[in-house]
Amino acid sequence: MVESRYLGGEYRDADDGTDVGAEYFAGRWDTPEGVIAIVFPCDGMPDARSLLDVHTDTAVLVVVEHFYAFDGPQLQAVDRERPELVYHPWWSDLAAHVGGPVPWWPSALRRRAHLTAWAPGAAPVPVDVATYPSWEPLYELARQEPEGSPVRRACFTIGHRIATSEAEHASWEMENLRSWSQGPGDSMVHPAVPNVSDPGAGELTTDAVVGAGLAELCGRTDDLAVECLENVSAWSSEDLPYGGTFQVTRSDVTRVAAEWINRLRDVPPTALHRVWAETYDTVGTFVDPVTGSPVVAVKGRFAFRRVSEITYIGRAPKRLPEGTVLKEVILDDPIWVRTDDGVLYPAPVMDAPGLSWGYDGSGPLTLAQCVGRLLDDGGAHAVTYGDGGKDEPGLGEYFRIKHKRGTRLTRHDLVRARSGG
Repeated sequence: MVESRYLGGEYRDADDGTDVGAEYFAGRWDTPEGVIAIVFPCDGMPDARSLLDVHTDTAVLVVVEHFYAFDGPQLQAVDRERPELVYHPWWSDLAAHVGGPVPWWPSALRRRAHLTAWAPGAAPVPVDVATYPSWEPLYELARQEPEGSPVRRACFTIGHRIATSEAEHASWEMENLRSWSQGPGDSMVHPAVPNVSDPGAGELTTDAVVGAGLAELCGRTDDLAVECLENVSAWSSEDLPYGGTFQVTRSDVTRVAAEWINRLRDVPPTALHRVWAETYDTVGTFVDPVTGSPVVAVKGRFAFRRVSEITYIGRAPKRLPEGTVLKEVILDDPIWVRTDDGVLYPAPVMDAPGLSWGYDGSGPLTLAQCVGRLLDDGGAHAVTYGDGGKDEPGLGEYFRIKHKRGTRLTRHDLVRARSGG
């Protein structure tokens, strides 16, 4: 090993005024060949050549990429003397040049304070995992709520799931590299481990309480509630009180969709309204009085169409009320169902798998499963991945047919198709 000296590191944000456009940490070693900078991306992937223009005292610049080469995470390197030549050294080569094992952090452990404080030879320290979606706003809100409240316990529970999943993955990544026969071996050191100390672990709760807490959170209006719902939605919509998202455009609406639009009621925006509203040019916030689902009206939702065009974005129910009886299915986007008491609903569906018809694929098969369940039990839950739902070959064949949009299929039609008639 050559003699070298660690010069410390620098953490840079994506908006640092340079053209790099990524967030990263650069550790720097003074070596006989000049300064070698090793870059660990934290958000985005910087290009090694563009970094030479920022780190002007650097002789060699190495970016640690996310995907793997033969001996570990791939290294992208460039020398100032020949910046046009990008090459991929081995970890053992890099360790030889900096005079000792090279640090490597899983993405989840690349925290600014820890990275900038690290020095060669330091013992591994516990680090709170950095995740997307983020568990931290959920814990922040939970701490503000009364002990035992559904909102508090729901936020701790989902935050714990997010953090635990990422911590387990980070630990697996490091153990995989340690046990990999062709891996970096002694050329790599792991300066951090996931922090397993969890202040919310004692307040984890059941799915039912999580659902109740999130339902309450959806009706709030504060900024932190919005941030929490953004992260919950990015993690999984499974625990939210509503099903999958759908949209209806005013200029291209069927009679049944117009029926749904006309029953919407104006309401002040809630936190769940705002999760959508901050993405689009929102012109109205509503509630569906039948399902309780929030609805937003936005302008210019689709490119290459009129910017004044109004689109309504809502959420389908996960299930219809217990005891309802399916009367008909209307083929539209979304799929609609009407019960024997005349009430119209978006068909129960999650964000995935989706419902559709008119081709040979998963959409018609999922619609067949959904309709089969509703024929047996009007209050059945929407189809989800891996829920063990039974196949509906008769309905599956029926929904592969290219029925005209707006086609109404009565219960009699559906029962006959189900039996293969």
